[in-house]
Amino acid sequence: MAIAMLVDNPHGTQEIYDKVREQLGVQEQPAGGIFHAAGPSPNGGWRVIEIWESVDDAKRFLTERLVPALQAAGAAGPPPKPQFWPIYNYMT
Repeated sequence: MAIAMLVDNPHGTQEIYDKVREQLGVQEQPAGGIFHAAGPSPNGGWRVIEIWESVDDAKRFLTERLVPALQAAGAAGPPPKPQFWPIYNYMT
């Protein structure tokens, strides 16, 4: 079952986001990734919303690729905790 993942980073900025993307070298969706969107959070900081084929795919990407990229980009503080929920339907 597909899942959605929301990450709100109150310390995030577009500059940090761009640095992390550069560190990741992501040119296409990673394994299990379906959809990615990012932008300023209404509460301040930076928000990322993704759809993954499974929670396992999302968590694998977080631990193996995203956390090291955040550290290499010099992101402050601990990585924000993602929220997951099942997806009934989505459009791309």
